[in-house]
Amino acid sequence: MKIGVITSVYPEFKGDPHGIFIHRLMREISKQGHDVHILAPYSGGKTDYILEGVNVEKFNYFYPKRFQRLCGRSGMIDNVKEGIFVKFQFLTFILFNVIYSCRKLNHMDIVHVQWPIPNGLGALFLKYIYKIPYVNTIYGEEIYLSKRYHTMPIIKLLVNNSSKTIMISSGTLKTSINVGLKKEKFEIIPFGVDTKFFRPIQIEKDEKIFEILSVGYLIERKGFDYLIKAVKEVLKSHSEVRLKIVGSGPLEIPIKKLIKDLKLESEIEILNNVSNDRLLNLYNSSDLFVLPSIIDSQGNMEGLGVVLLEAMACKVPVIGTNIGGIPDIIQDNETGLLVPQKNILRLSSAINIMINNKSLRKQIANNGYCSVQNKFNWKKIANHYLKIYKHQITEHNY
Repeated sequence: MKIGVITSVYPEFKGDPHGIFIHRLMREISKQGHDVHILAPYSGGKTDYILEGVNVEKFNYFYPKRFQRLCGRSGMIDNVKEGIFVKFQFLTFILFNVIYSCRKLNHMDIVHVQWPIPNGLGALFLKYIYKIPYVNTIYGEEIYLSKRYHTMPIIKLLVNNSSKTIMISSGTLKTSINVGLKKEKFEIIPFGVDTKFFRPIQIEKDEKIFEILSVGYLIERKGFDYLIKAVKEVLKSHSEVRLKIVGSGPLEIPIKKLIKDLKLESEIEILNNVSNDRLLNLYNSSDLFVLPSIIDSQGNMEGLGVVLLEAMACKVPVIGTNIGGIPDIIQDNETGLLVPQKNILRLSSAINIMINNKSLRKQIANNGYCSVQNKFNWKKIANHYLKIYKHQITEHNY
C-alpha cells in the first residue's frame, strides 16, 4: 500500500522532537511493509531524505526561500504572530501545499492529512482530480483556531469530504461535534508511546528527595504556574520536595519570575531542550509526574497528553487535570489521580496524598504501566490506522 502523508511538521533526524509522534506512527506502518511518503514544509534543514524507512520531502512555500519564516522550529502557530509578512506566508503555504500535493502524491493509494487546517486542501484536490481517498487526523488545536479565525466552513468542507476523520481523544471528539462536524465521519485513535524506548530503567536516586517532574511547552495551556503554586503549598509540610520542569517556550521568562517571586529557586528547576536519553533518565529518577494542563484564555485544551503516557511507560505514578483528552489516559484512582484544572489546593492535596502513600504510588504506577502496554503501544495503533486505510481504499474503489 502506498500512503501519502501531508503534515506541517516532521522530524529531520532520529531523536528530533518536532512531529516525532507522526514519525513513530509512520515508522511503524513502514515496518509492516508499506510505502510511506511524507510531504511537509521546509523548516530549515534537509529537503529530501529517508528517516528510518520513511520517505520525506520538504517543500518551499515562499521565494526567495531564505525569507521563509512560517514553518521554522518554533512552530507555525507561534511564528505567524511575528507580523504581516509571516501571515502572508500562510497564504503562499496553502498554495504550494496544494501544488506539491498534486505533484508528489498523485500515485498514492490513500492520503493521510495531519491537521486538516492548514494541510487538507491538497488532499481535497487529490480526491477530485486523481480519485485518491483521504483521511484526516484532528488534534484539537485546529478546531479552536478555526473558531477564533472564523474558518469553520473550511474545516467542515475538509472533514465532510474525507473518507474518515480521526480524533486523538474523546475530548477532541466532543469539541468537534459541538461545532457541527459530522460525527459519522469520526473515529477515536489516540497517540501512542514508544514503549521500547520509554521504559523502566535502574537509576540511582537520592532517597531523601521526593522528585516531581513535569514536561511540556511553556505556554498558558500547560498550566505550569498552578503547579508551581501547588508545590509552594506542598513544601509547607514536605520540605524534601523538588520540582523539575522540562520545556521551553514563550512563557519561560514569566515562569522563572514566578519561581523567583515565590522564593522557590532552590526547589524548582527549569530544564530546556534535553535529549531523549536525558528525558528517559529524568522520568525514571522521578517519584511523581504531574501534568497541570488548563483550558487557556483562547479556549484551547490538552488534546491527549503524550507526556503522561511516557511517564506511565516508565512506571512513574501520574497526576493530571480532568480536561481535554487527559481522562482518556488517567482513570482516577486506578492509573493516576485526576484533579480539577486551576485548583491549586486540590492539586497540592493530590501531591501530598502521593507523597504520604507509597503503596498507592506503586499500585498506580503498575496499573498505568499495564494500561500503556495494552492500549497505547504504536504497533496496535498502527494496525488500527491500517484497517481504516484498507477499508477506505476498498470502499472508494467500488
